[in-house]
Parts: sequence; C-alpha cells; structure tokens
Amino acid sequence: MRPQTISRDPSLPLERYIQILEALAAVPGCLTLPEIADLVDLPKSTVHRLLGGLARSGLAAGGRSRPYELGERLMRLLHAAADDGWARSLSQRHLHALASRTGETCYLARLEGARVFIAAALSPEERWKGLPDARWRSYTQPRAEMPINAAASAKAIMAYQDKVVLEKALSQEMPVLTANTRNSVVWIEQHFAQIRRQGYATCIGEIDEGVGAIAVPVRLTNGAVLYSVALTGPLHRIMNDQLTDRVRALRRAADALAVPLSIGLKRTEKLDGEPFRTERKTKSSKNSTGEGKKTLKPAHQTSSKSIPPKKCKIELGGEPKIRSRPATKRR
Repeated sequence: MRPQTISRDPSLPLERYIQILEALAAVPGCLTLPEIADLVDLPKSTVHRLLGGLARSGLAAGGRSRPYELGERLMRLLHAAADDGWARSLSQRHLHALASRTGETCYLARLEGARVFIAAALSPEERWKGLPDARWRSYTQPRAEMPINAAASAKAIMAYQDKVVLEKALSQEMPVLTANTRNSVVWIEQHFAQIRRQGYATCIGEIDEGVGAIAVPVRLTNGAVLYSVALTGPLHRIMNDQLTDRVRALRRAADALAVPLSIGLKRTEKLDGEPFRTERKTKSSKNSTGEGKKTLKPAHQTSSKSIPPKKCKIELGGEPKIRSRPATKRR
C-alpha cells in the first residue's frame, strides 16, 4: 500500500498542535511537560503554551502540576491500545527524517520474547516513483518476523540479549534462505560478538541475494536493547563506500528514538503492570526462581545504573491518584 504524503513542516502552527496530540495518543497513560517537549523536540515554553490551548478546547487534559493526557473530546476518536501502535506513532518522525537523509527504506524492529518483528517502516517518497514492486520493501512490512541469523535488524537486537533469551532464540528453527545465509550456532555467536565490537549489523544478501541491510541497536534509558533501527535496499546501493555515513545516520536516529521508546515502554508498563523488560508477554510478577520483580538486563550492558521511571499521578480513564507512600510513625 502506497504511503500517504503528509506535510510535517514544524513551522505550520497546526502541525505543532498535531504533534503534541500524536504524542499523547501514542503513549498509554499520562505524560509530563518535559516528556512531551522531548517527544516533539520543542522548547518547554512553547509546549506549555500549546498545551494550554489544547486543554482549553478539551483536546487535552492536565496542567497546574498535573501530567497531561488526551482530553475527553478526543478520547472517542484517538486510541492507541494496539501493541505496536504507540511505537509506530512515536517513531514515524524519526524514520521520516532518516529515510529523507539516506534515500532508502527505513524501519524499526522490536524484540518480543525471543523473536524479532517489524514495528514500523517508511520509504522515501522519491523511491516509490517507478518502483511499485521493489522487493526489498516486502521484507519490511509491519509484523513481519525477522530471522535472527540473517536479518540485520534482528542481529542488532539479539547480539545484546542475555543468555536466557539468546538460548531460547537459538533453539528455534533458523532458515537458510540464500547461499549467503548461515545457521551454525557457533558462527552466529561469533558474529554477534563482532556486532557488539563494531556497534552495527549487516545483512549481505542473506535473505535475498540482491538485497542488503544495515541496522544499529537502540539502547533505551535503562540500558536494555529491545529495538533496532535499520535501512534496506539493493545490495550495490547499501554496501558501498557510503557505509560509514549510513551507519552514522542510523546511530543518530537510534539516539533520537531512545527517549521516546523508553517513555512509551514505561507508560505501557504502568497500565499493564509489567516491568520494563524484554519478556513483554509474561504477566507474572515473579521470575523462574520465585523471586520478585526484576529488570532483565542485557548481558553486555556497559552501565549497571538505570533511570527510574517518573511517578505518574494520573491514570488513564480514572480519577487523579497519588501513589501511596510507606506509613511513617507519628511522633
């Protein structure tokens, strides 16, 4: 399906309002003023003024030291309860910038358990003209599964997972798709070590002999790698003397995506009660050893510190609530 052409000129007054509403609609729960400013990349003073107008018209709710959420007037129209809906919405602006800069199809991949799926994809408008059936786009359709032994986007995520996730992933069937595909566990582990050293992954004709891809991990604010951002196209156009520039552009996009995706995951877990970890499907609050909730950290995480989620005083669809604090003895 051909993508709709949308103007994203931030100088247009209405565009700024829409960007704020998209951020509020994309993330379940509520957002603080600084978080919204980070998501839309605008000064806090500007965002505060725009939010005031939205609140007065009933399109947003919050303010006066309260976090913001969609207003009652928009709740019946805008809704982001789908698993990948918020990630797709928050990543579109960054994928659009990356596709415009590189001229290639760009996409966001997501770890789900021990498998990797496409969460969002975008092709630059000029590449659609005269190329309605470009086959590399068929590999980046949302919800398409990426083989961990062949796809650059899957490799860039799996290379940073802990032993439990990696063993589960390697126990699954790994298809040999072309003469360049490898499915030896020893080779994959060595290849993942190389990816960690260089900081990016490639697919050189491993899914389609004429198609190449490059991907870099998106390291979230708690150090976890649950996403990767990638670009793909004809092999001769991807793997050439512009490789260094393309990797640099992907790293800039990954850095820009880290904060929005971290905020989205934290807000999602506030609603479904799950911890900020890779096993998003598991609802239990205990791990296999019977211990309490723990954040699942990558085996190769460089920092042991994580940024604690900010408190959210308003829960979506309910009255304002303040989380209870431990009781203190009265003197």
